[in-house]
Amino acid sequence: MRKRVAAVVLAAGDSSRLGCPKQLAPHEGLPLVARAARAALEAGAAPVVVVLGAHAEAARATLSDLPVIPLVNPEWSRGMGTSIATGVQAILGHAPPVDGVLVMLVDQPLVNGTAVRRLLDTWTSSAARSRDGLATIAAAAYTGTIGVPAVFGRGHFDALCSLPAEAGAARLLRQADVQADRVVMPEAALDVDTPNDLERLRVLGLSDPRHWSERTVTNPKAGCRGR
Repeated sequence: MRKRVAAVVLAAGDSSRLGCPKQLAPHEGLPLVARAARAALEAGAAPVVVVLGAHAEAARATLSDLPVIPLVNPEWSRGMGTSIATGVQAILGHAPPVDGVLVMLVDQPLVNGTAVRRLLDTWTSSAARSRDGLATIAAAAYTGTIGVPAVFGRGHFDALCSLPAEAGAARLLRQADVQADRVVMPEAALDVDTPNDLERLRVLGLSDPRHWSERTVTNPKAGCRGR
């Protein structure tokens, strides 16, 4: 039986460095929050919880046609750890119970459903082979490190709910006693934090996705010249 994986899409930040709500920033005709939610749905995650905070009502409106659960984290300003806890706790209360949780960021717009499916398939295979499948983790590998998106088995739910307020899921991934299967995902290397990041995203949108690589994402003009 295929293991059930829920998703927590983190979309609560105030986008202070970007100067406008990143949740609502468009790429290829969709706000980033809707793109991330669609990627999780297309990969087969269920339920999909979208954690909102700043600009919550505007972000919620972009999700109205998607079968997702939007939740407002009243403590979003304290840090990402509170949003992770909000999402995971909601999933713990969902029936039937899930075996794992996918943690995604709203600001990695090149991470589509195909990329997320690779991650879920890797986690599912590892969990099926492992003596303790609920302790399995699969994480995206890019730019020499690992990070989100990542799938955490149910055995890590308590740790996710106990992260420091200012910490993200990467805090757990980088602990010395935690092992994770790496899924090469150059799409995850671009996150949208500044106006320059939005420009890189625009340039990448004009290039051929078949040529995306870590070099292209970190230096998008290379993608325009071709490889």
